[in-house]
Amino acid sequence: MAEDRINQLPDEILQHILSFIDIYEVVQTTILSKRWKDLWRSVLGIRLHIRSGGRRRRRVSQFLSHRDAAAPLHGFHLSFDSVIRVLEDDEAFVEECVLYAINQGVQSLRIQSPHRGLTTLRLPAALFTSTTLRELELTQKGSEIYTEPFANLPELENLSLRGFWTYSHVLKAPKLRVLEIFEFPPLFEEISAPLLSSFRYEGYSILGCSIMNLPKLKEVYLDIHGVRYDRKLLHQKCVRLLHQLGNATNVTLTLDTLRFLEDSIEQGPPPFPNIKILKMIKGRHEIRRILKSVLNYLTKGTFYFESLVVFFPNDVDLADDHNSDDRPRHL
Repeated sequence: MAEDRINQLPDEILQHILSFIDIYEVVQTTILSKRWKDLWRSVLGIRLHIRSGGRRRRRVSQFLSHRDAAAPLHGFHLSFDSVIRVLEDDEAFVEECVLYAINQGVQSLRIQSPHRGLTTLRLPAALFTSTTLRELELTQKGSEIYTEPFANLPELENLSLRGFWTYSHVLKAPKLRVLEIFEFPPLFEEISAPLLSSFRYEGYSILGCSIMNLPKLKEVYLDIHGVRYDRKLLHQKCVRLLHQLGNATNVTLTLDTLRFLEDSIEQGPPPFPNIKILKMIKGRHEIRRILKSVLNYLTKGTFYFESLVVFFPNDVDLADDHNSDDRPRHL
């Protein structure tokens, strides 16, 4: 008989392994042996994918009610089918799950709402009141109005927003170190994160924010790939955004993003005066050249110019401005 090495592992490791599979499968492990009968009660992470049908949700409620209340909860991942009609019962169920996670002192929370839903999933207020949450990822289609949505998350360090439309006045997070924004930019008037070291934005339009207070910023990744309907205005907005992120020393820009800098490139100060590493990478469109004027704008006059390391793809050429007449008007 083959040696059963899995059952020789300590409970802590088995519980850690269980945290990477959906709870419906976790519960099924109880039939394996007596050893596995109660392991699910102390699983460190909960992964839950919502499908249609009230029976499955009742089973989830039973799972949560029978889980060991004294067991720590490191992570809770809640996701939905890609197409689902959000009903009041669904919102009540989500609130039940979020309340459970918050009450258990969850440290990492991910909520992925239906990205082609017929209505918007309203997020429960308890989500924004956790005193233990360190990582938060929200995938939300639709718009909500918040004044300071993350102000009451004092331990928040990593924040990822994907398609999270919000008309918010201020994003303040005293311990935030990593901020990621994807798809659509939230309408923040101010972003204040005194300890933020990494900022990533991938979106169709240029992120606009009146005030950015990011004194410790080190890494920036920008991928702006939308249609350039007003070249001069978007150029100005892009230049402004770069200067707002100007404390960064390690900068990655897609070639799509660089296109917004090509029109009437100004000879003012470089946006990243303390830059040490500049990476220019391919984006979502076939672009095979970088204007020398854009490269000069990003590098000339920087404090570490003599030792600045610049990367760009091997099959991309550096072009003079007068050879750039073939550049597309739309991306």
